[in-house]
Amino acid sequence: YFCLCSEGYYYKSSTCNKGKIFPGTIKVKISYTSELENKASEAYQNLYIQVTTFFKDTFNNSEYGQTVIVKVSASTSARSEMRAGNQGVDVAVVNIFTESTKENETTISNAITKAINAPQQDQCDYYGCKKPNDQNYCDNSLLCECKDGLVRPKPQMPMCVAMCSDTCNAQSKRQCLVTSNGTADCICLPGYKEDKQGICQECPFGYRGINCEDSFQLILTIVGTIAGIVILGMVIALIVSMRLKNKGMNVEEETLIEKDSRNLRLKETGFSNLGAEGSIFPKIKVNLPRDNQPENPYTRHIPRPDY
Repeated sequence: YFCLCSEGYYYKSSTCNKGKIFPGTIKVKISYTSELENKASEAYQNLYIQVTTFFKDTFNNSEYGQTVIVKVSASTSARSEMRAGNQGVDVAVVNIFTESTKENETTISNAITKAINAPQQDQCDYYGCKKPNDQNYCDNSLLCECKDGLVRPKPQMPMCVAMCSDTCNAQSKRQCLVTSNGTADCICLPGYKEDKQGICQECPFGYRGINCEDSFQLILTIVGTIAGIVILGMVIALIVSMRLKNKGMNVEEETLIEKDSRNLRLKETGFSNLGAEGSIFPKIKVNLPRDNQPENPYTRHIPRPDY
């Protein structure tokens, strides 16, 4: 276990000490990987050592307390620099000095500029507060006034953040999302969509996701139905073909059985050959000489009467 100090405090001599913060962003020339977002990864640990060592060497005085890394992201100009072989990441940091330090944003920025080109972020923007009398100093973050659209969730919290109204909850099927520009947007939960009356209604069948934009379930249902119809048709065709094949075999078997039965009956009656068209009476062929052929009475010559 280790101790994490609250916002505006730095850890030194086993104690969290209240200090004065100076937020800013520096650019580190290393290749960006997703492991840099994981604080337990080796890549993040190496980046942490590199950044904290740089600021320790830059603010080499007794008033310097600690440097905290707030966020690591890909550099906005990484794509153009990637072509030139000069990749980098943007590291948002907060440098904390003792509460009684005489340092200000100008002296801190000048000290960093001597070592690296690091744009300085003023305290008011960091805390989300309005600039009092158009000045960039918000030393007492607990008393500064939040910007329009931002609120302080708790009196003891120095940061002003974007928040939605109390009606943006699960009972009304809504959720609060903070956009990239820092504003809060109350939208319907995934699986719901706002109607004309501003009420979150459940998505129609086949649609899910935010604002019912995901139609994967509908596509899956259609594809599954078509596949089911095709498979059913193939099964029916297979059954019909098997029945027709079995029917042909049965007709052939019946024909053979009928022939065997006829041969058996002929053997029992003493005949060894079948007659015409399966008759039990055999065909007999007799060769008679032409002289012995019977005379046709209708072709015989009859003498005509003599009148």
